[in-house]
Amino acid sequence: MADKGNILITGAGSGIGRASALRMARGMHVIAADLNVDSAAETVSMIEADGGSARAIKVDVSDKASVTSMKERIEKDVGSIDKAFFAAGIYIRGMVCDIPEDNWDRMMNIHVKGTFLCCQAVLPDMVAANKGVIVNMSSDFAVMAVPAAAAYMAAKSAIYSLTKSIALEFAPHNIRINALGPGPIDTPILQSGRSPQEYEDARLMLADKLPVGRLGQPEEVAAVLDFLLSDRSAYMTGQIVHPNGGQLMW
Repeated sequence: MADKGNILITGAGSGIGRASALRMARGMHVIAADLNVDSAAETVSMIEADGGSARAIKVDVSDKASVTSMKERIEKDVGSIDKAFFAAGIYIRGMVCDIPEDNWDRMMNIHVKGTFLCCQAVLPDMVAANKGVIVNMSSDFAVMAVPAAAAYMAAKSAIYSLTKSIALEFAPHNIRINALGPGPIDTPILQSGRSPQEYEDARLMLADKLPVGRLGQPEEVAAVLDFLLSDRSAYMTGQIVHPNGGQLMW
């Protein structure tokens, strides 16, 4: 379990973000941020039902004013952010010649710009405290190729490079920044844009390809996040860690 303090988690309303919020609430106060604040509030209710402490806040990570407003409200309500997990994301499938420009821009704005803006918002206070840990959300797709995923893969690759750059810049301030690169995880993103039958077919196809023979669960990614946020990973920074069922072995 990570140390005590305040943790900001974006994309906390579902999937890996929600599972991570539930896990980290065992020892930290969670700020559950999401564009869908009702979903974030559901996560908070789950945390509180389990005896944890949390609050929900709405944020559009692709909008600087929204991110700034979130940061100011957090400062007013709970003080500084000690650790952060930036997991907000979407997945829009499409072959290269068929991707509308606005879909491309949306993917880049939410994933890349959103990660940048959120890091930019929390880093000054971490520098002042001379400590902090950030984990960004990348993907196996940052280092592999599959059809109909060019925008998502480009965005996740950018997050990997951004993570390394920020990690190098802020290492002298005792701040660590790593990234998670999950493989196939059974989350709402896997379901997005698919009919129920297409979703089931995708689950079976992916499970059959993985060496472990199954999809991962959000809670398994959250367990790796817990490690990356804790002092057990104190010698790790600028890395992408892949909880992926062995996907990158082929």
